[in-house]
Amino acid sequence: MAARETGFRLDGGCLIERSKPLQFRFNGKPMLGFKGDTLSSALLANGVGLLGRSFKYHRPRGIYGAGLEDPNAMVAVRDAYGYEPALRAGQVRLAEGLDAHTVTGWPSVDFDIGALAQLGMRFMKAGFYYKTFMWPTWGLYEPYIRKPTGFGSAEPVKPRHSEQRHDICDVLIIGGGVAGITAACGLLGAGLKVVLADEQPRLGGALMREGVTINGRPGAEWAVEQQAVFEAADEIDVLTDTVVTGAYEGNFFTLLQSDHDAGGAGQAGGLRSERLWKLHARYVVLATGSLDRPLVFEDNDRPGVMLSSAVGRFVGEYGVAPGRTVGIFTNNDSGHLTALSLLQAGLHVSAIIDTRLAPESPGVEATAAAGIRRLSGAEVVGTSGYKGLRSIDVAPVGGGAAERIDCSVLALSGGRTPLIHLATHLGVKPVFNPESGEFICPYVPDGWHIVGDAGGFSSFAKAINDGLEVSAVIRTTTGAGPFSWDVPKLSALESAPSAAFWKSNAGNPARMWVDLQNDVTVADIELAVREGYVSVEHLKRYTTLGMGTDQGRTSNINGLAILAGLTGRDIGDVGTTTFRPPYTAVRLSAIAHIRQNDIYRPRRRMPAHDAHIAGGAVFEDFGWQRPDWYHANGADRETAVAAEMVAVRGAVGLFDGSPLGKIEVTGPDAATFLDRFYVSNIMTLKPGRIRYSVMLKEDGVIFDDGVLTCIDEGYYLAGPSSGNAEMVASWFERWRQTEWPALEVGIAPVTSNWASVAIAGPRARELLAKLNPGVDLSSTAFPHMSYRECRLGGVAARISRVSFTGELQYEISVPARYGHDLVDQLMGEGEALGIQMVGMEAWLRLRLEKGYLHVGSDTNGRTTPGDIGMGGIVERKIADFIGKRSLSLAFSGSDEREELVGLHAGQGRLAPGGRIMAPDAVSAPCVTEGYITSACYSPSLGKDIGLALIERGRSRMGETVRIYDNGGVVEAEICSPVFYDPDNERLRA
Repeated sequence: MAARETGFRLDGGCLIERSKPLQFRFNGKPMLGFKGDTLSSALLANGVGLLGRSFKYHRPRGIYGAGLEDPNAMVAVRDAYGYEPALRAGQVRLAEGLDAHTVTGWPSVDFDIGALAQLGMRFMKAGFYYKTFMWPTWGLYEPYIRKPTGFGSAEPVKPRHSEQRHDICDVLIIGGGVAGITAACGLLGAGLKVVLADEQPRLGGALMREGVTINGRPGAEWAVEQQAVFEAADEIDVLTDTVVTGAYEGNFFTLLQSDHDAGGAGQAGGLRSERLWKLHARYVVLATGSLDRPLVFEDNDRPGVMLSSAVGRFVGEYGVAPGRTVGIFTNNDSGHLTALSLLQAGLHVSAIIDTRLAPESPGVEATAAAGIRRLSGAEVVGTSGYKGLRSIDVAPVGGGAAERIDCSVLALSGGRTPLIHLATHLGVKPVFNPESGEFICPYVPDGWHIVGDAGGFSSFAKAINDGLEVSAVIRTTTGAGPFSWDVPKLSALESAPSAAFWKSNAGNPARMWVDLQNDVTVADIELAVREGYVSVEHLKRYTTLGMGTDQGRTSNINGLAILAGLTGRDIGDVGTTTFRPPYTAVRLSAIAHIRQNDIYRPRRRMPAHDAHIAGGAVFEDFGWQRPDWYHANGADRETAVAAEMVAVRGAVGLFDGSPLGKIEVTGPDAATFLDRFYVSNIMTLKPGRIRYSVMLKEDGVIFDDGVLTCIDEGYYLAGPSSGNAEMVASWFERWRQTEWPALEVGIAPVTSNWASVAIAGPRARELLAKLNPGVDLSSTAFPHMSYRECRLGGVAARISRVSFTGELQYEISVPARYGHDLVDQLMGEGEALGIQMVGMEAWLRLRLEKGYLHVGSDTNGRTTPGDIGMGGIVERKIADFIGKRSLSLAFSGSDEREELVGLHAGQGRLAPGGRIMAPDAVSAPCVTEGYITSACYSPSLGKDIGLALIERGRSRMGETVRIYDNGGVVEAEICSPVFYDPDNERLRA
C-alpha cells in the first residue's frame, strides 16, 4: 500500500479505528490520533521524534520500542480520570482530551541546559557520582542533581478507581500470540477453566504485524476469529489489556487488568480503572514470546534508531511510518522480514546491513527478489544527526572504508530475548544457549509449560505445534481425553537463528550506548572491569546498567556479552541479574485498592468519642483516636496540659482509658497459665485483688506491662498496654495452642466490649460516691489495688482502684454502649468538684512525676526487669516463666547495664533522646552512657524532670551528669525516678 496520508500515517493498521478520531495534546500542542492508538504511535504519526533526554548527559532521546521495553519514551499524562507523572508512552492508550508532557529536559526538551554535561563526558564516567559527591555530604548536592534528572513531578490527585479479584483456574495461559491461542484452542471442550491473559487489547501477538496467512487468510484475522470463539466459550476467560506482573510459590499469580475509555466526540477519556487479580492456577502455559535485542555501535542513541520489532508494530498495528526512509541493521532474518513489511506498506528501505557474510534463508531470498539492497558481512559504525537521524555509516565487519547511507530511521534486530521473567520469579536461573544466542529456562516450575519464542528460538509452525502438544499433555494429565481440532494451515517465511554479534568492531567505546536511559557506554563497562567490578550484580550497581525504567530489557544482554568479552568468559558463565516481581510497574493505588486513608487503617474510636468532641478534644492517633488535650482547658496545648495536671493534683480529672487492654483468662488452669507469663507471683493473687507486673519475651527483654486482676477463682482479667492489647492476646493464644495445649484455659479479648473511664485526684472518691455504686469506698474496705463489681444506674460495672498518676484513682468499666453516658454523668456530677477532662499528654506527664514506667518509651530492645528495679521480684519467684532462663545469662547480670533512674535539672530543659555524656567528655562527639527516655516540665515540682536509662544508674544517685541534645549541653542530677509523693500517701488516701 502506498503512503497517501500526510504526516507519518499510512493506510492500514489493524488496531486503530479510523472512524473514531481523538484529539490530544503533547507539550501544549494539539494533535490528532485514532481510537486504538498508543501515545507512542500517535506521536510518531504527528511527526514527533524527540521525547526526552537521557539521565546523565541529557542527550536527545526518541521512541525506541513500542511497549514496556522502551527506555526512552517517558511522559507525564493527564486524562479524564487522573494524572500520572511517569509512564511509558507505548503503554498509554490514546484517549480524547489526553494531555501529555515530556518529563526530562529543562527548561524544555528541545532546549535543555543540562546538555552542557556532554562537554564533561570524559570526566563523568561510571562511578562519577560515587566518587565526586562524597564531601561534605551527598545531601548538599542531591536537590540540584535531582532537578535536571528526575522523571516528572508528583502532585496530589484522586486515585483512579481500582478493584481486586481473587480467583482460581485449571490453566493459566500467559500470552495471546499464536502459541497461546493454539494452546487455548486445544483446551476447548476439556471441561477445564482456562484464563488467557495478554497485555494487548486484542489477541494475536506477532500475527498482527507479520506477513503470515493461516487457512488462507491474514494471521490477524484468524486471531480475531479465535478470540471471538474463546469469548463465547464458558470455560475460557480472555483477559486483554492484562499484564501478569508476578509469579509466586504454589502457582499463585498477580495480574493487572486495565480498563480504558477512549472517549470521543468531545467526551474526555483515559484509564478509567484497574483490576488487580490474585489468581491460583493448577497448570501454567508460558507463551510470553520474546523481544528484539538492539545492536551496539557508535552514536546508536539518536532519535530515529529503533528496535526492528517496534518499527514492524507501528507499521502493521497502527498504520504509522516512523520515517520516510528506513535502514535495517540485523544479524538474523527478522530484519529481512521487517524490510518486507515496510516495502509492502509503501516505505523506502535504504539498505539491509547484515552482519552475516552469506546468509541463506527464505527471508533473505525474498528481500533480494524484492530488490532491496543488502550489505552482507557489514556493520553500522556511526550515525549523523542530533535531534533526529539523518544518515548511517556502514563498513565491512572486518574493517574497511565506510559508506554513508541516508535514512531517517534505523531498525535494529540483534536477535531475540525470550521473556522468561515470570519463571525466574520462582527461582529458575536462566542459562545461555550459544546456538540461538539466548538466555533460556533450563527447566520450568512444577505444572509449567513453555511454548513458542519464550522457550527459545522458534517459528510460527513450531509455536503452533508447541501449543497443541502442551494442550494434549494437560488434557491427558487431567483425564479430559483427546481432542479433535483442525490444525491451521500456515504460510509464513521461516527464519534462521541469529549469528552472535553484540557490538561494532569499530568506533569510540565512549560513544557506544548500551543503556540509553542511564547513559551507560561500552567505555563505562570497560572501566568497571578495570576497577574490579566483574560480577554482573556489581556491574549493574556501579554503572547503573539496567537500572532504568525498562529494567534492562534493551540493555542487559548486550551488557553481559560485553562484560564476558572483556573478562575472557563465556556469557553463560557471567550469568544474569536477579529478576523480581513486578514484571512491570504497578500503581500503588491498584495494590491498595479501597484500602486507603480510613479504609486502609480504620480509625478506632472510643465509645465516648462524641463526648470528647463536645469537650473540645484535640485527637491524635495512638492506635485509637484519643484526646491529646482539650481546647476547653486552654487556648494552646501547653496551657491546657498544665490545667489538666493541676485538676488531677488539686481536685479531680477524668481520663478515658477504654483502649487499655482487657483479656479475660478463665479455666481451672488460668492461674498456672498466667504465672508462666508474668515475672510476679500470680499464684498468690486472691479474688478481688490486683497486681502490677511485666511480661518478657524469650530473650528476657520486657515485652509489655500492666495490671492483672483476679475476679474470682479461675477468672482473671489481664490488662496489657493499649498498644500491645491485640499482640498480647494473640501471644497468649499461640502459647496455649502450641506449647501448653493440655492446660484448661479459655482466652477472650474483650477490650472493645468495655468502656473504661478513670477518675483521679483527691476528690475522686467523692465523685464516685455521687453515682451510688453500692460499694463501701473507704480506704480500709476498698484499698489501693483492689477490684469490686457493682451496678451504676442499673448497669453492671467493674471498678478497679489502680493509679497511673500517683493520686487516688478509680477505673470504672461499663459495657461499651454506655461509655458516652458514663462520661456525661461523671462530668455533670463532677462540675461542682472542679472536674476537668484530661488528655494523653497530661496523663503521661502525671505518670512521669510519679516515676511510673511507660513501656516502649522508658524501655528498649535490651531492657530487663532488673534494669527497672524489679530484680528482687524476679529473684523471689521460684516458678518458671517465659524469659527467666535468659535473665541468668552473663549479659543480663552485667554491671555495665543501663538502669532506669530519675533526672532533675537545676537550669535548662530536658528532652527525650538527650544523650548522657561520659564523665570525662567535654563536648560532642563523645562516648555516651545512656539517654533520656521521658522528660517534661513538672508544675508540681517547678522544674524539668526526666527518666533515663544510664549505665550503673542506681549506684550513681546524686551525681551530676552532662546531657547533650540538639547542639546544647544541660546539667542534671541523677535521682530516684519517683519525684512526686514518694511515700504514696496520696495514692493510698
